[in-house]
Amino acid sequence: MASTSSSQTPPPPFAHDVFLSFRGADTRHGFTAHLYGALVRRGINAYRDDNELARGETIEPSLLRAIECSRFSIVVFSRGYAESPWCLDELVKIVDCRRRLGQVVLPVFYDVDPMVVAELNGEYGEALNRHCRGDSAGKVEQWKEALEEVGNVSGWDVQNKDQSEMVREIVDTIWLELSRTLEVSMDNLVGMGSRANKLKELLGEDTGDDVRFVGISGMGGIGKTTLARVVYDEIGMEFRNSRCFLENVKDYFEKHGAVHVQEHLLSAVLMEKNLKVWDAHTGKVMIKKSLQHRKVLLVLDDVDSAEQLEMLAANQNWFGPGSRIIITSRDQSLKTFKNYEPSEGFEEFSMRVVEYAQGLPLAIEVLGCFLGGRSRREWESAITSLKDYCDDILDVLKISFDGLNKPEKDMFLDIACFFNLKSISEVKKVLNSCGFCADIGVKHLVEKSLLSFSPMGKLVMHDLLRDMGRKIVHLESPGNPGRRSRLWDPEDILSVLTTPTGREEVEAIVLDLPEKEEVQLNREAFSNMYRLRLLIIRNAKFEGPIDLPSELRLLVWDCYPSESLPASFRRSKLVELNMCYSNMSRLWHGKAKMSNLKAMDLSHSHNLIATPDFTGAPNIATLIFKDCTSLGVIHPSIGSLQKLTCLSFRGCTKLRNLPSMPGKLKELYLDSTALSNEELQQIICWAVALSVLSLSSCNSLKTVPVSIGSLKQLKVLNLHGCSQLDNVPRELGGLESLEELDLSGTKITQPPLSIFYLKHLKTLSFQYNMPTKLPTLSGLHSMITTLNLGDCGLKEGDFPTSVGCLLPSLELLDLSSNNFVTLPIIGQLSRLYSLRLDNCMMLTSLPKLPSRIEFLYVNGCVSLGQMPDMKFSGGHFYFEGLDCSKLYDGNGVSEDSSWPTLLRRPLLRGQEHPATLERLVFKVQGSRIPKWFTHQRDGSSIWVSLPKSPYYDDMMGLALCCTVNDLTDGSHFSKQQLGSPSKRQRQQHICFFFVSGDSIRFLLKGLSDGSACVGLSFEELPFYQLIKPGAAVEVIRCGYRIVSRRDIEDLAAGTSTDVASAFATIRRDDDHSPRPKKLIFEGSRSLVLFCANDFVCVRVLKVYQVD
Repeated sequence: MASTSSSQTPPPPFAHDVFLSFRGADTRHGFTAHLYGALVRRGINAYRDDNELARGETIEPSLLRAIECSRFSIVVFSRGYAESPWCLDELVKIVDCRRRLGQVVLPVFYDVDPMVVAELNGEYGEALNRHCRGDSAGKVEQWKEALEEVGNVSGWDVQNKDQSEMVREIVDTIWLELSRTLEVSMDNLVGMGSRANKLKELLGEDTGDDVRFVGISGMGGIGKTTLARVVYDEIGMEFRNSRCFLENVKDYFEKHGAVHVQEHLLSAVLMEKNLKVWDAHTGKVMIKKSLQHRKVLLVLDDVDSAEQLEMLAANQNWFGPGSRIIITSRDQSLKTFKNYEPSEGFEEFSMRVVEYAQGLPLAIEVLGCFLGGRSRREWESAITSLKDYCDDILDVLKISFDGLNKPEKDMFLDIACFFNLKSISEVKKVLNSCGFCADIGVKHLVEKSLLSFSPMGKLVMHDLLRDMGRKIVHLESPGNPGRRSRLWDPEDILSVLTTPTGREEVEAIVLDLPEKEEVQLNREAFSNMYRLRLLIIRNAKFEGPIDLPSELRLLVWDCYPSESLPASFRRSKLVELNMCYSNMSRLWHGKAKMSNLKAMDLSHSHNLIATPDFTGAPNIATLIFKDCTSLGVIHPSIGSLQKLTCLSFRGCTKLRNLPSMPGKLKELYLDSTALSNEELQQIICWAVALSVLSLSSCNSLKTVPVSIGSLKQLKVLNLHGCSQLDNVPRELGGLESLEELDLSGTKITQPPLSIFYLKHLKTLSFQYNMPTKLPTLSGLHSMITTLNLGDCGLKEGDFPTSVGCLLPSLELLDLSSNNFVTLPIIGQLSRLYSLRLDNCMMLTSLPKLPSRIEFLYVNGCVSLGQMPDMKFSGGHFYFEGLDCSKLYDGNGVSEDSSWPTLLRRPLLRGQEHPATLERLVFKVQGSRIPKWFTHQRDGSSIWVSLPKSPYYDDMMGLALCCTVNDLTDGSHFSKQQLGSPSKRQRQQHICFFFVSGDSIRFLLKGLSDGSACVGLSFEELPFYQLIKPGAAVEVIRCGYRIVSRRDIEDLAAGTSTDVASAFATIRRDDDHSPRPKKLIFEGSRSLVLFCANDFVCVRVLKVYQVD
């Protein structure tokens, strides 16, 4: 009867705002009750099955009807949700409505991990297995599909979070989305219906795959905004939740700036609160990166300048297929988007303009704004005098500089001259040392678009801005460097230092020679520099004593030649003293007034025998004497430094004891010292506020005193390599704040049970403690993120099978050099991204890896026979598998192979979701580059010819390969194998790289849109020598292949081809010299720089435009 009634009288559309799906036994009287109450109090019509059904009504049809008539469905996943066939049937209907009607589905993960739902692990996998054996077996596949789909939808993970705050956030999101879907009635809007139909016709009834911009222009008050709002509401549901109506763009730009409007747009479309945009340029990148694969409906209301469009919707490439952008404006001449292709007949003129601008975007923009829309005759006239417009470019740049105050100008010039592309934190420290307010100043420079931040934490200044800043300094005195405020050019610096007059204006000198060079200077080289506040000298070797100016605030001088600071040097203004690798035996004699000194670093000063008297430097916060191997005497005045928080004597091998220290000391590093048990006992008595205590390789230590338990604020305890240490007290369990504990390389074989119950422990390491009797890991707190049990003699079954449930937060796991044959299931470790299994010689196979895995190391796993199944969710994957002979059997890592089978599976996995896989790196055994790489040459550099447009835009990626001679230091072998001579020999490795097409296009943005020849260099990373001292690394041969769609199809089919590519412009020969038309970039940009353990990086050195 109910069914008949329903068919005769269908319910009205959107009878409910929200449908709540949940398992009553789990959350009805808890979380769901709070959520339902909060929705109702906000005026949101929420449907809950035990609150809305009329008596006697059949439940199932009513529920299905309620789901179909709801705008939103909120699914509350609890541990028991999958136990209920009722809940699973609801979910199937919800997914059906999502697909057919565009219903918005929002999952809430109440007490279950999202990956458990999405991957059907844990309780959900077990429940579905039980259903397979029951009466509902026929529905299980439908249920699985629905769980996987909704489990992968972005929602809320409320585990271990403030539930009231989560409820508030969910309700806010629903309310915001509802406010954007309210319909505007046209009953009282005369003529609006026909106008709306016309606008919809221009937008296209069927959105298709094209991206359309439509403009509405006219005088104020004629109804542009209302028309846009009506159409926005009518077609909005086609775009689900990817839509935004930005009103009063002009006013918002004037009052709040571009960054605020960009944040508003991103927050609205992505439905994420508090999105942060650092600067306008970053905002543009974020909008494109976030929306280029989304079907978006965007209304920009009351736009009055092309600049506003440039910041919010520069062109169609910013938005996914089917997107619609509506722009209202009073300015009829405003173009909705720029034409990025030169008009017919203007190609040659455009190229001459680009050549003059040398590929610099700002110069092209200024010239383009001037020439846009003009006739051929006007272009011809303008091009004959292009250089006249150089002043316009500088004027545009200098307007922002002139608007700065004096300290901000000084900071800008310091960065332009010395610190571009340097670490943000280090630059701020330098600027603060010079008396500037760096936090506020740098922020203001970013807001003025004079600076930006790189993802790697570097300060970035555009080349044009840098050159402008340096030119401002140069114009202070074009013919006399000694009268300029800043000196950075080595020739200018050495000229000034050898000229006895005209140096009074110099404020800052940075002399950083590319190679160590001996420089002859007299003692008075820095005399008359009365304003010098900053002096940095690296790679310059001076002879004899040199006087220093007394105005210095920051002094950084590597390899300082004198045995002490000059007596004439008044140090009262000095804030930071950094003199690593110095020749000093003592800094100064007696007391010195240095009330402004806050930091001192004399690392690697091997002749230093004693620290100075610190009585006159009461404000020191950081003292570093790392690797001062002759240092044996610490002046007792160090105990009076009440502001001292960080003290390092790491590597001071002669140091045996310390005087009492101030109670505020936070970090103490005594690694590789001759510290005794008694001395450690005394340190613990006075260092009550320590948060970091590092004692690695203190080989005189045999025990740790019981009093260690009194350090209640200690977060890091490092006892790595204390070779005589055979036990630690159970009182370690009283270190309630401890987060990191390293007991690797000690004699401890049975650690106390108490440490496995530390509530805040995140990192635990027992590497090389063989054999180790580990207590059960079940006591480890679920917060632990790093676990290192390498070389602990663990056998099959020693590692718990329930590791996924015990350690859900685990991110890094090291089980190297153990005796496993197989590993337990680790797919449930949803946060694991690094797995190291080096030298597990009995390991035959790997289980399915977690989808977030990014780093996998299996060096020396001689029994491992195949690569594991992988499912990518991150953008990177790095694999290292040296000395894995069985892994390569039949895999064809040889010259004759058309494609290394090892790479096929991860590359195909990544291409299933091409927006996610950005970089892929493999390091394996081998000596010859496979022929699949169609372009090869000897040496460490190669020219890559990019395909012409439109093939450039369709390029799937770039595959690179190089062979490397590497003298291994045994880093992936166990302690027992390190002495084996056979392991210490030159080996040849092959490195494979894959970089996605999107990554290449983003890297070369502004430099090329195809038809270019890119010079790549495979380089040894500078820090590789630190990781592998004395290692010899040499790139023997390198090659590449442009990866086309055809290549991906061949891989998927299990076939491959040795033809050059689908791109006809690619050359097959070994000729590496380009046929250039114009050099458009010269510098160094990282193309592949994967991680600190990656020993080869790939850099873009030059880009030529070619015919």
